[in-house]
Amino acid sequence: MRVMKPSLSDPRKYMEVVEAQSAKRTGRVCGDYVVTERSPEATLTVVADGIGTGIKARVAAVMCASRLVELTRSGFTLREACSKIVHTMHEARTKDIPFSAFSACRVLNNGHATIMAYEIPSPILINNRLAAYLPKQRFYPLGLEMIAEVNCMLNYGDGVFLVSDGVSQAGLGHQYRMGWSVQGACDFINGCLAQGYELKMIPNKVLEKVKEISGATYGDDTTCVAIFCREGKTLNILTGPPADKNNDKKIVEDFLSMKGTKVICGSTTSEMVAKILGVPIDMKTIPSAYHKPPSYEIKGIDYATEGAICLNQVHNILEENPDKLETDSSVSDLYRLFHSADTINFVVGTASNPGHENIVFRQMGIFPREVIVKLLADKLKKIGKLVNLTYV
Repeated sequence: MRVMKPSLSDPRKYMEVVEAQSAKRTGRVCGDYVVTERSPEATLTVVADGIGTGIKARVAAVMCASRLVELTRSGFTLREACSKIVHTMHEARTKDIPFSAFSACRVLNNGHATIMAYEIPSPILINNRLAAYLPKQRFYPLGLEMIAEVNCMLNYGDGVFLVSDGVSQAGLGHQYRMGWSVQGACDFINGCLAQGYELKMIPNKVLEKVKEISGATYGDDTTCVAIFCREGKTLNILTGPPADKNNDKKIVEDFLSMKGTKVICGSTTSEMVAKILGVPIDMKTIPSAYHKPPSYEIKGIDYATEGAICLNQVHNILEENPDKLETDSSVSDLYRLFHSADTINFVVGTASNPGHENIVFRQMGIFPREVIVKLLADKLKKIGKLVNLTYV
């Protein structure tokens, strides 16, 4: 039996990332690229600005950002990873290979942020709803190149803005002789905050202003990213009994101790939980069709529904527009719970389920629990969720 780790679901500082981006010309490929990688320890966001515009610039930006994420994933510190990328960029300066500037912001779960910047505008810090330009604090010479580092602490409501030079140089040759500058963007963000705008709304406002001061167009590929701190929302899902029936009580007790919304997926699992809690299990909605699995009511549990059937259907519609969903459906309910959560902890029982061997399941394309949970986890990660899997 694998031991569950409730600490994974403890409330923590969650970094929401919102980006706004536009190519220099409508219908053209944007040469900027943004990627966010989440782990149980931190959130990493990279903004890469490929030199020039169009496809070649985009290739450079994607290569730069993807390689940086790959290096940190492999165990390199952010500083080490950035140093390797800068070395590659120095080589690019002298050869006909793609070149990209970049900034990388890594925020730990306690809110400590480290920002590395190379040939790109300085970040903007939001603290107590006031925006301030963050001067680069440390410089690390790497041969003929220089990389800058900034450190700060983010509390709830605080944030960091990362921008490409399409923002700082906006209006060049129009309203501003030297371009809008980071300070100009900072002043504009303060104006938005004073008017009551939420941080997640400001990147689009910045791009609208860039277009306005640049003569109703964009002078360059333009990107504005807001990374802001709020309390994370955790969803805990228990699906399937443990392999050893003697562990039922321990697994249920551990699951109930986890902080966050608690959901049971599976009729057998629901019966197990209700028995251990000593409460009845009531049918909340009666199944009327395959696409409307039943839901149950168990005192002490936030939501309970079917297992593999429901999880398979949620997997199939996870990327659909929520406006298309049926209103009275456990599949729709579970879809909304997944989308509203930041961290999703699956506790997956490995007890054999004879029902999964039923030929009807295979005819209908229903994957068994251990398969569909992995597929669903992959999809959830792609839409920015932090997913933890524990097998019992």
